[in-house]
Amino acid sequence: MPEEKLSSDDALALVLSGLKGEVPVSDLCRKYSVSTATYYKHQFIAGGVQGLQNNGKTNQVKSLELRIKDLEQALGRKTLGVEVLKKTEDFFTRKLRK
Repeated sequence: MPEEKLSSDDALALVLSGLKGEVPVSDLCRKYSVSTATYYKHQFIAGGVQGLQNNGKTNQVKSLELRIKDLEQALGRKTLGVEVLKKTEDFFTRKLRK
């Protein structure tokens, strides 16, 4: 007997329930009348869709990239401050020598 095709809503509910980990995958598969191979196929597809939506980047990677950007900007501001202090020191050192 052929399996009924899962609707996209049912497939999403199946994968999300499995990811929560509260119910064994085998029980979920029985509930939705699908094989474990079908479950893992849908889980793989759902993960792939999420990866494509994020350009292949996880939330952790995105947050680390944002943190790097913030740190680079802070470093730039500090470097600029040091350059200003050096020029100010040079200016006053030349003024005192005269």
